Amino acid sequence: MMQAPPFGPPPLGHVVNVVPQRRKERLAQVYREDLEKYRLRGRKEGFFHYEEGGVTPPQESIGYISEADRFITDIAAVNKVEADAAFAKRQAMYQNRRLNNAFQEEERWRTIEMRHQIEHQRLEDTRHDVSYARSNKTSMPYNPINLRYDHGIDGERLRYSDESMRYRGALRAEHLQRRGAGTPFDPITGTPVVPVRVPERPSLPPI
Repeated sequence: MMQAPPFGPPPLGHVVNVVPQRRKERLAQVYREDLEKYRLRGRKEGFFHYEEGGVTPPQESIGYISEADRFITDIAAVNKVEADAAFAKRQAMYQNRRLNNAFQEEERWRTIEMRHQIEHQRLEDTRHDVSYARSNKTSMPYNPINLRYDHGIDGERLRYSDESMRYRGALRAEHLQRRGAGTPFDPITGTPVVPVRVPERPSLPPI
C-alpha cells in the first residue's frame, strides 16, 4: 500500500543566493579589461588578491607623473621642432651637394692644368731636343719650299726620273701630232699646229 505524500511545501534543498549587481558593475562587465579586473578582485580560492593601481606610483614618489603631464599638449611647438629639423636636414643636404660640386669642379680644373703643363713641357722638350727634327723629312729628296732637288745621289735619281717622264711624254705627243691629222692645221680650230718640242734625252745619274 502506497504512502500518501505529506501536505504542505516541499523541503528546502541547497539554495544559491545571487547578490544583486549595481548598474556600474553590470556595465563594467562589457569591457574586457574591466571584466578581468572584476574577476580578479572576486577570486577567493587561494589566489593573490587584486590591488587597484598597483603599477601606478604614489604621488610622493619620484617617478610619479600626472595623467595630464603624460601627454603632449603643445602641438604647435612639436610641429615647429619637426619643421626646423626638416629644414635643417634640407640645408645640410644642399650644403653637402654644393661642397661635392665644388670639389668635383676643382678636381676637373686641376686635371686640365696638369694636362696643360704636361703638354707645355713636352713641347719645350721637343724644341730643345734636335733628335725630333730628324724625323721631319719628306718622302722624296725634294724641297717643296724652294722647288729644288736635294744634293746627293737621291736628288739626282729623282731628277733623272722626272726628266725621263717628261721626255717620254714629249715623244708620245710628237708621235701623235706627226701621225694624227697629217696637215699643218688643227682640224677643230683651223689654227696652225704648233710643233711639239722634244727635249734632249736625259743622261743617267752617276752610280
